[in-house]
Amino acid sequence: MRKTIIYPILLALFIVYSCNPESKVNPEITATELANHLDFLASDSLMGRQPGTPYDRVAAKYIKDVMTNSGMELLSRNGYQFIEFIDHQDIGYNNFFSVNGEHFTLHKDFMVLPYSSSDTLVSSAIFAGYGISYKSDTLTWDDYANVNVTDKWVLLLRGVPFENGNEVMAKYSSDQYKAMLAKDMGAAGVILVSGTKHDKRDELAQSKKKSFSIETPVIHVKRKVANSILKPTGKTVADLEKWIFDNQQPLSFIVGSSICARTSIITNRKNTQNVIALVEGADPMLKNQYVVIGAHYDHLGMGGKNSSSRMPDTLAVHNGADDNASGVAAILEMAQKLSSEKPKRSIVVVAFAAEELGLLGSRYFVENPVVPIDSVVAMVNVDMLGRLNTEMELQIGGVKTSREAEQLLTQANAKYGFKLALSPQGYGPSDHASFYAHNVPVLFFSTGPHTDYHTPFDVVDSINFEGLAKATSYIYDVVKHIADTSARFTFQEAGPAQPSSRHGNELKVRLGIMPDVSGATNDGLRVLAVSDNGPAGVAGLIKNDIITAINGKSVKNIQDYMFRLQELGPGITVSVEFLRNGQTKVVLIQL
Repeated sequence: MRKTIIYPILLALFIVYSCNPESKVNPEITATELANHLDFLASDSLMGRQPGTPYDRVAAKYIKDVMTNSGMELLSRNGYQFIEFIDHQDIGYNNFFSVNGEHFTLHKDFMVLPYSSSDTLVSSAIFAGYGISYKSDTLTWDDYANVNVTDKWVLLLRGVPFENGNEVMAKYSSDQYKAMLAKDMGAAGVILVSGTKHDKRDELAQSKKKSFSIETPVIHVKRKVANSILKPTGKTVADLEKWIFDNQQPLSFIVGSSICARTSIITNRKNTQNVIALVEGADPMLKNQYVVIGAHYDHLGMGGKNSSSRMPDTLAVHNGADDNASGVAAILEMAQKLSSEKPKRSIVVVAFAAEELGLLGSRYFVENPVVPIDSVVAMVNVDMLGRLNTEMELQIGGVKTSREAEQLLTQANAKYGFKLALSPQGYGPSDHASFYAHNVPVLFFSTGPHTDYHTPFDVVDSINFEGLAKATSYIYDVVKHIADTSARFTFQEAGPAQPSSRHGNELKVRLGIMPDVSGATNDGLRVLAVSDNGPAGVAGLIKNDIITAINGKSVKNIQDYMFRLQELGPGITVSVEFLRNGQTKVVLIQL
């Protein structure tokens, strides 16, 4: 792995890759050309191709230039389809907080949390304990049972009311969960305070960047501020915390203090772009039908705690050679060959932006199509194609989204000899899912995840270029057949068009497994059973697998597992590490 980080002069990169004389295009798919694409796209100089950065734009420019030099017609706005997205939210200016006329200071006495909304609220306060509402066969705890918090400020203790952890520890301890539940209960604003058991030092929460809002003012205060709120009751934070712990019962009541606050949040937006070109079909009757071939070109930048890096404590270039410079190289090589061989149907070639942020580029494309979406006969997605193993295993998803695909895939493989791992579902952890949701037959090609996934170790040196060339040639044959066959693919449903969402007090996402809750081991969470149609079953987890990490964060027991799920939401992709027969494996799971 190359350790040196090169900080490029971006203007020089633009000059190098936009002013070079056009080289002669080789229409054949070769390992050398694939390597050339990866050497640029996955270089340290592009700093991980994070959406909305100058490096993201340089990568897009490179892709567009290759498309142009290959003779393709640029679509949309000179090949670009621009997309605005929310990058993160920061604390803004003019934040204000007072209790019964006493004013407090931002950063010193209180902190506005970045998933707060911008608002002004004057109201009385209600103390609602730890802000938990939970019921099971063994425990009922409801801090909202005896109070009505509608349109009020609600004051909540951080953490949970148990000394050594409990079944509710993982799920209910986060500030975000407490704030969201308070909002569901009708609260107009949320104030959080740390008891001594949660934080003896009484430090304010750090202002980490967030890309969402729970649409309610959320403020963290120091204990002296909370004690000012509680002053009419004659109680302090320490008094209330001690009572709850001693009695192991919820405690909630009307406080009576008047609180005036103004929260200011700045929403930071950025722009990125899909890159789109067309290979026009040669058949007058079929050229107005389209096969879309696509791959996302973005990655995680420098990683860090606010990214989906599986090494969140390591700040380093996440090159994303396999994920997904390999897929982009594959579609560029296929497009060059398609341009020279003139298929009957037209081919739309798309390098998708911001897949890592939640399929933003592909979702934008299908909602703002450059060709009629009902004229797309199939979408072929390539994501992580660069790690073909010695067993020659090639994973293909979406096989049952059309009646014709499985036979075609098998026949085309006759001259290649891949070990095909076929999955029927149309929904999955990449851009093809956006097309399947619009009733387009899809095929998703990948050599599968690995332990370097979403780490700084996904580098060019680890790519199997001969394997990448062979897999790209196979996919090309499949695409060419779809484009040249008179009859179009027949769409059929194969799994849900989108993940189900959960509401209320239950987890918003589930993997679809039966976990071992016995606590017999503290080295991972054993899977006792798997739902075939659940996210984990679709991804390939089986009975007796031992989950050891989710998104690179360790899972040692049921408490860790529940906490990791509580941090997640519907529609995202997570990596799950697990042990199977003593070997560490990784799968991507679409929630």
